[in-house]
Amino acid sequence: MKLTPLDIQQQQFRTAFWGFDQKEVDAFLDLLANDVEQLVRDNNALKDELKRKDTEILEHRERERTLKDTMVTATRITEDIKQNARKEAEIVIAQAEGQAEQIIQNAHTRLVRIMEDIDELKRQKAQFEVSLRSTISTHAKLLEAMADKEGAPEAQMLPLLRRRSKNEGDEDGQRKAAARDGTTRMPAPDEDLLVPRGGDR
Repeated sequence: MKLTPLDIQQQQFRTAFWGFDQKEVDAFLDLLANDVEQLVRDNNALKDELKRKDTEILEHRERERTLKDTMVTATRITEDIKQNARKEAEIVIAQAEGQAEQIIQNAHTRLVRIMEDIDELKRQKAQFEVSLRSTISTHAKLLEAMADKEGAPEAQMLPLLRRRSKNEGDEDGQRKAAARDGTTRMPAPDEDLLVPRGGDR
């Protein structure tokens, strides 16, 4: 059974012969009751303080747990962001490499087409030169045949036509040189065509 300060103050003792002094006993009991009451107050205050401390400890532990969970979550999110960024970078690099390869392939295809066009132009040029020379040679032979039949003055032009047919390649070179020089002047016709033959013109 726990005693309270009130129990101590109200405690009564039986009197006996040669017993203790009643006043001293009452005074001591009063003093004891006051000390016990103070002890009870202090004890209750300590209990309240302990409860507050326990509550604070629980709150701190809860905050610590929340902080740990937050750090774990932040770490996980950071790792996810890193992985996603790495994957996106790999995708971008792969796309860039594919585009670069496609550009190179297109450039190579275009180069091949241009080279084929150049070869075709060279072939057409060669055919044109052959055809032109053949035409000139045919005309020269035709004029020669006509001259032989008619004995006309045109026979004087046959050596010149043969020479022009022979030197056609040289004249083409002169035209190209004139074009490179930025001039549009064609080589003057052979003066032999303009000079009368035998004084009859």
